[in-house]
Amino acid sequence: MIKSIAEVAEEEQFCTKTLTNNVIKISYTTPTTYRAIVKHFKEKNIYFHTYQLKEERAFRVVLKYLHYTTDTDDIKRELFDLGHAVRNITNIRHKQTKDPLNLFYVDLEPASNNKDVYNITAIQNKIIHFEPPRTNSGIPQCTRCQQYGHTQRYCNKPYVCVKCSGHHHTSVCTKPRDTPAKCVLCGGSHPANYKGCQHYHYILMGYNPHRLGYTPSTATCPQQPSQIPPPANPFPPSSQQQRRTYASVVSAETKPADEHFPSLQAFLDEFKTLMTQLLHQNGMIITMLTTLINNRV
Repeated sequence: MIKSIAEVAEEEQFCTKTLTNNVIKISYTTPTTYRAIVKHFKEKNIYFHTYQLKEERAFRVVLKYLHYTTDTDDIKRELFDLGHAVRNITNIRHKQTKDPLNLFYVDLEPASNNKDVYNITAIQNKIIHFEPPRTNSGIPQCTRCQQYGHTQRYCNKPYVCVKCSGHHHTSVCTKPRDTPAKCVLCGGSHPANYKGCQHYHYILMGYNPHRLGYTPSTATCPQQPSQIPPPANPFPPSSQQQRRTYASVVSAETKPADEHFPSLQAFLDEFKTLMTQLLHQNGMIITMLTTLINNRV
């Protein structure tokens, strides 16, 4: 393999790292080396997957408040006149109904002034707004080999059907609908893109298939979900504070008031005494005022 790569790249321009399951990770020093090795692998029909170069990634923004029937070519020309080269524009559709929305994904060519697009407030005499796209917390899945962590565009592995796990493209699958699907990742009776897949949840929990020796073809996981200990309760119940049940709440509500407030009777007695003293003092004041008025008359 090293000799094959050395045909198109200098030895000081790349390095390799061997992972489990005989997976080889190749790192490159320059974009030119990356492109040369990728082209070489495709010509030799070598199975691999890679990722997009950072300097080639488009600057994606979301264009809002523009009607979905607007011609995308007109949008490109308007943005080009404002100093932004557009690579692609895609109308955003509703996830469930697939109806077009008044939103567009705009992919700009990488440039130093990409963030200036947020200052644009109108095009074609229409009030618009640019904002960053929402970050996707999900893990990308390749629709070619069905593995997680990369996309179809940068994959050169054999095709695997998402329905029957056969070595063909999903679009040409002949599996009848009444037969159960088969997942190539865990061997379960479901499609490979099912989010309840055991393999998918292992990745979400941070398990690396390459480090754990997970073999998708055998569907052998290092630990079954039922064997995974539940997470520790960060707020353990105190020994003096037990969980309240419905019966305990009802019984507590039906208790007499004096049981809930043992000092209530004492408080009422004291309050009654104070009121009696206050009434007595008011009576004395009224008597003194009456006497004073009569004397003056």
